[in-house]
Amino acid sequence: MVPYLLTGLSVLVAGVIHWSAPHAFWRATLTSTATILLLSVAALFIFQASGFLVSEETGEEADIMGSLLVVTALVSFFGFLISIFVGWFLRTVRHPQTKHK
Repeated sequence: MVPYLLTGLSVLVAGVIHWSAPHAFWRATLTSTATILLLSVAALFIFQASGFLVSEETGEEADIMGSLLVVTALVSFFGFLISIFVGWFLRTVRHPQTKHK
């Protein structure tokens, strides 16, 4: 459930930032990547504190502090990909609308 929530949050953040800055693609991409990284890491700590990150097989809580560097790198890469794809999609969708005006 947690990956789906973080993916939805990432797409929403990237969509809002790219929609508000349609002509600054790379600046919007880097801004949304940084925002996704900060929100995702904060959400992981919140989910861990509230008990959402419990293994179904063992019943133990996940320890993200031991692998925080790997998690940060993977979330950064994931956020960058989401930002590029959402930005490209919104640029493609918006482009025909700006031609006709």
